[in-house]
Amino acid sequence: MAKFFKYFQFTTVERNGFILLSLLVLFVNVTLFLFRSFKSEEPIEHRLYTLEENNTKIENDKESEFDFSKPDYSRRSAASRTIHYFKFNPNTIGPEEWERLGLSAKQIKVIQNYISKGGKFYKKEDLKKIYSIYEKDYDRLYPYIVIEGKANEYPKFPERTIPKTDKIANDKVLVVELNSTDTTQLKRLKGIGIVLSARIIKFRDALGGFHQLEQLKEVYGLTEETFDLIKGNLKLSNAQVRKLDVNNLNAEELAKHPYISKKQAQVIVNFRNEHGPFRDFDNFTQNKALDKDFLRKIEPYLEFK
Repeated sequence: MAKFFKYFQFTTVERNGFILLSLLVLFVNVTLFLFRSFKSEEPIEHRLYTLEENNTKIENDKESEFDFSKPDYSRRSAASRTIHYFKFNPNTIGPEEWERLGLSAKQIKVIQNYISKGGKFYKKEDLKKIYSIYEKDYDRLYPYIVIEGKANEYPKFPERTIPKTDKIANDKVLVVELNSTDTTQLKRLKGIGIVLSARIIKFRDALGGFHQLEQLKEVYGLTEETFDLIKGNLKLSNAQVRKLDVNNLNAEELAKHPYISKKQAQVIVNFRNEHGPFRDFDNFTQNKALDKDFLRKIEPYLEFK
């Protein structure tokens, strides 16, 4: 038996040869594997092109994500629409005219929602403020927008008639004292509803009262047109304006006023702590960290004790 196993033993030369052969086989296999991997990998240029192509497709398919009542109308791409240019007033034309001008269903829907909620275009540039209108759309439509003039190349739409209500006319009979009125009185004015009347009262109370009628324009949602409509029916009593004791209020208390930011309040307190109480408004203006516009607005609300 010992003689039998002797035939399976290797000499030193044979062992070295076997090890060398094994390493050579391993090297060849690894080389072939790496060669196939690099050869099958997609070239970087082609992958970049494919990525760019996919991004372009995503951009072009954005509008298909929105579901409208007319699928065939909303799914058409801008390239497939035939564009007809004509002079138009963005305040009066309807969806069909917008479609003729090359806008998508999504863009038209946003514009219609804006107008239905009381929005209005006062100048050409206002169209660019609609978030669904891209720069390229605005640039091509700009020469055809007519707001103050008359657009003659599309049919006029009949004016919308507003049903009569029990809201009284803003004549000289109704006079509202702005610093003492309530929402019930304000709602009697044309253009002032539940929401606006509540905002006016809230802003007035935060200010400490109005000292001039023009401050109403600072109320969110109150337009210039509405102000012009009601200003003849308003009056003010400046004696009711609540003053801020600027020498005794801390920064947190000062910052509660709508005209004073937290930063400005801290600047006022720091200046007072460093230089002593304010003697009068002229002394108050010595604080160079406060700009002229702020000083002009806040002056009627300050007192110096």
